Amino acid sequence: MLPPEADEPDGPTAATFDVATKPAKPSGKGGRSTSVGLPSKASTKKGAPQTVPEAAFAAAADTNVSGLWACLTAITATAVFYLLLWPISSIGGKQTYIGRLFIGTSSYAAGGWVPIAEVFTFCWAGGMLVQKWFKIRRQQRGLLYDVLPQELGEAITLDNLDQFTSHIRSLPKEAAGSFLVTRCLPGLEHFRVRKSASDTATMLSSQSDIDASSVDASYTMFHVFIWAIPILGFLGTVIGVSDAVAGFTGTLESSSDIGGLKTGLKSITSGLGTAFDTTFVALSMAMLLTFPVSSLQKNEGDLLGHIDEYTNENFLRRLDDGRDGGAERGLGGSRSDVARLINAALAPHQAQLDAWTKSVQAIGEDVAAQVKQDWEGVAATFVEEHARQASRIHEIDGLVSASREGLLQTVADVTAARREASETMHEAASSVQTYAVSLKRSHSEARGG
Repeated sequence: MLPPEADEPDGPTAATFDVATKPAKPSGKGGRSTSVGLPSKASTKKGAPQTVPEAAFAAAADTNVSGLWACLTAITATAVFYLLLWPISSIGGKQTYIGRLFIGTSSYAAGGWVPIAEVFTFCWAGGMLVQKWFKIRRQQRGLLYDVLPQELGEAITLDNLDQFTSHIRSLPKEAAGSFLVTRCLPGLEHFRVRKSASDTATMLSSQSDIDASSVDASYTMFHVFIWAIPILGFLGTVIGVSDAVAGFTGTLESSSDIGGLKTGLKSITSGLGTAFDTTFVALSMAMLLTFPVSSLQKNEGDLLGHIDEYTNENFLRRLDDGRDGGAERGLGGSRSDVARLINAALAPHQAQLDAWTKSVQAIGEDVAAQVKQDWEGVAATFVEEHARQASRIHEIDGLVSASREGLLQTVADVTAARREASETMHEAASSVQTYAVSLKRSHSEARGG
């Protein structure tokens, strides 16, 4: 099941546009060229132009994705995954390694639900990732349209402003909602109202910041998933270790022989193996998510960079409000003036941005310190419990050793007593035999007399 953004939009596709990979030769008195292509003649001749509602171009551009759709997709994907996994989870009545990783050997109460939760969360993030990829692809296709063609005028003035806005609203439906259109169309309307190139430049700079903030915010859920999946793995480990230690404690209290202790040790080692499997799976999933998320974030950042470059070169530099310098006044006529104007526009927001940055860094440090403190507490508790159980095992081993030594001493005493009794019986038999010989002799002498 593909996300809604996967459907091909109406109108010309990316294949019908010619993208200029190199700067075009200067044309006209302005000597400027566009960095995106115009619709090819073949595409403009096919069919009548579509009518797109103006409200479609008034919508704000964003690449946020639907978490609900991805959640429903994740439920389906998780069910399909376990249906495919079930036949190979055990062979010959023995659980396979794959089955142990994704199904586990514990009951749901003892943490058996953790692998399923990890797979579901991973599929949820994957579904949102697919939606995000399709939205970025649509934004990239939006760069193929020449939003401000030079055929309508070398300079953008109040006289030909309606031609540019009409051209934008006549673009195919796919162009509506792209960052490029929502950057240029409001800029033209702002220029119509303010009649000032410098004010329009300030407005576009602010819109660039808004778009960048929107893009950064759209990756919040991905960072949450990348953080939450390892936490699920650690949670499964803690539950597994706790269950194994509790079971061994019960074995120590109820067992009185060596066999029972061996059984308890086998149960705790198998429980620990299952517990650490959840962390292994979670860290692997988080690593698999990190690379595509970082790649998409970089691609979207590059996309905004291309849009900023287009607006600077093909919009701001062509604005002509009829004051000193005409169209060149839009941004001062040079790149240094462009940079100075943008820096001046950003100056009022820089202090607030620095404050927010410091605040976020402080929050991150507090969260990191709290997480570190909590994990140190958990580790200390685990080490203390492990030491206590080791001490009890050592005591039991001492008692077993003492019992064994006592048993050996008893066997030695019994052996010595048996030997002594044998010797006594042998002496008694010899005495009886001697007495019998004497008696027989006396009897013989008596008969002879």
